[in-house]
Parts: sequence; C-alpha cells; structure tokens
Amino acid sequence: MNFRKFSRLEDNSNFIVDMTALVDIAFIIILFLGIVSTLAPISSINVELPKATAEKTSVEPLKIIVDKEGNYYIRNKKVSEKEIAEYIKGQTSKSLVIIADRRVQYGKVVKVMDIAKQNGIEEINIATRRGR
Repeated sequence: MNFRKFSRLEDNSNFIVDMTALVDIAFIIILFLGIVSTLAPISSINVELPKATAEKTSVEPLKIIVDKEGNYYIRNKKVSEKEIAEYIKGQTSKSLVIIADRRVQYGKVVKVMDIAKQNGIEEINIATRRGR
C-alpha cells in the first residue's frame, strides 16, 4: 500500500469562502442600528408632557423648556429668566412654544408667558402629547 502523509501546504485545491452570509449579517446589523438610532430621544432634558387632542402648528416657533424642578432651557442650555427675555428680543419669530413638564409649578409657566408677552411674542402655545 502506498500511504502518503497529507499536508495542507501541498493541497493546491481551490479554496473558496462564501461571503454571502457575512454580507447579509453586516447588512442586518447596519439596518438595525439605523432603525434604533431614529428611536433616540430628541431632547436630553426629561420632560413629561400633559395630554391634549389639538393638532400641531405649522409655523416654526421659538421653544423654551421648563423641567419638573422649574429650570428653564433654550436649545438644551440652562438659562435664567433674564436670558429668556434677551433670547426672545433677538428673534424674529412672534410665536413661542413652552415645553413644560406636567409636574412643574404653574407659576413657572406663567412667568415664561409673561416674559414672552413683554418682549413681543404674539402667540404662545403649550406643548402636549397626543392622548385622550
């Protein structure tokens, strides 16, 4: 009998790796990350909105956020009441949306409304989430 020792280095057969499964997995991972990234919250300030049934407005208004502790935010930056007045004065929009946590003291929201009216805001809206 003629036995020969097998060596991988001597094997010259065509070795083909099927990349189809790897490409499919990479595509699924990219798709998953794309979908999950759209579910990320828009604002990093935690505000729980009250519910309402009215529709959204079509004009792009100024936005001021009031969190549950009563802190004011413009573009995710904490501001004072004086800075709110300065911000409103420097804008051309005459519309304001107050995004206030439903647990905030009512006086904090009224204070923002008062500052807005004193500085030329003609339309004030309070953000809500859709619900019954």
